[in-house]
Amino acid sequence: MRHKHNGSGLSVRSKIWLEKAGEPVLGKGRLMLLKAVDAEGSISRAAKQCNISFRRAWSYLNSAEKNFGIKLLDRKKGGAGGGRSTLTPEARRLIEKFDVLSHDTGRYASKRFEDLFRK
Repeated sequence: MRHKHNGSGLSVRSKIWLEKAGEPVLGKGRLMLLKAVDAEGSISRAAKQCNISFRRAWSYLNSAEKNFGIKLLDRKKGGAGGGRSTLTPEARRLIEKFDVLSHDTGRYASKRFEDLFRK
């Protein structure tokens, strides 16, 4: 996340992610993938939108479900028309919480930057 800069041209950036046992569980990329699944209704189309392979997208989503201990997607296998994936209410709450955390962290970083580096 990019934050405003002071008169010197300096700026502060912050990036957060959630980890479990030192391994990333949720960050900007995986959040974008979840939002893409929501928009596209398909893991395959979401993977293309995020420029990752279907296999990697599937792995990220399954890993996140295991690490959070919640179901993130309702998956319906497809026939001739293809399958459909939708976010669960738990996934929507997780996205909302992460977005709030990210926004609040960015606001705090910007404020502290201004306090510490103001001319």
